[in-house]
Amino acid sequence: GKVLILASVHDTFQAPSKDKTYWISFNDLDTALRFKKEVCLDNPNDVPVSIEYMDRDTFDVVDRSGRAMGNVIKLLGTANPIVSRMWGVKLWIEALDIRGAYTFVDKLLYFVNPIFPAVLSRRIMDMGRSKDHHVAITIGDYEGSLDRFEQRFAKFCADNKDKVDVHECTTKLEKAGVTSFRFVAAPAFRTYCVGTGLQGISVDYALPKNHGEEPILPPTNQPVKRLRYSHFACNVVHEDLAYEQGVDTHEAKMELKGIVDHDCKGKLPAEHGHGTEYKAPKETQKRWQKMDPLNVMNPGVGGLSSKYRYQQ
Repeated sequence: GKVLILASVHDTFQAPSKDKTYWISFNDLDTALRFKKEVCLDNPNDVPVSIEYMDRDTFDVVDRSGRAMGNVIKLLGTANPIVSRMWGVKLWIEALDIRGAYTFVDKLLYFVNPIFPAVLSRRIMDMGRSKDHHVAITIGDYEGSLDRFEQRFAKFCADNKDKVDVHECTTKLEKAGVTSFRFVAAPAFRTYCVGTGLQGISVDYALPKNHGEEPILPPTNQPVKRLRYSHFACNVVHEDLAYEQGVDTHEAKMELKGIVDHDCKGKLPAEHGHGTEYKAPKETQKRWQKMDPLNVMNPGVGGLSSKYRYQQ
């Protein structure tokens, strides 16, 4: 295949004059979705800087398996070259042609995880263990948007005082902990699956803007753990599902895809492309064929032929 890079440069948003970061825990997903609609996305001028959602399984798995990596990123940041080198070493070990090398680091991380301190502050850890749905949100001040947000937020909390718990992150280290905790969700899931001997699959999908409920899995497709975390405002959801050995995980993934596509009217995949695993819609396939008539850029993608000029 070949690589085609398309890039454009755009002005970014001006840095806010001030900002606040909150960790908010909810009793149920419906309350979290109403918070998003009534408080966060009330109008296009007051959109938060970032808003990330995670469910209880995500919280538990990241805390159980992501403390080592989470604490490193919390202290050094994601852009630090030391973090990149450490990740490179992990990948290098996994690529060694030695029996057990592929899972050695994750087994080690799972084993030593309890030695490390929690990535999140004690107050947030208590919130995470007492409720099942969580949002980490940063709001910037753009011509009074922060004050308007806090007014809507105060009213929402008053109307739902038994369903919402709120903590404002006031220190730089506490904010860094919230960011790193969400950042390590995916690698922590792999560590968890390796450490517990489970099979793991990961998917990403987009839901319609007025639909945020989780897709309902049939009784025959119930995972041991189901992690759901999302870029809450744009309705892109990541799901990591852990199954016992012996379960056909490809069949389980395709079943979830069908539920998202047909029952929820969403799209799976969303962020990470179709690859060679998912069949793309016909209109998407036609667009790709028009862009690459010789089929030399990405042969076999999205259910298309891998042969020259899409020969069958």
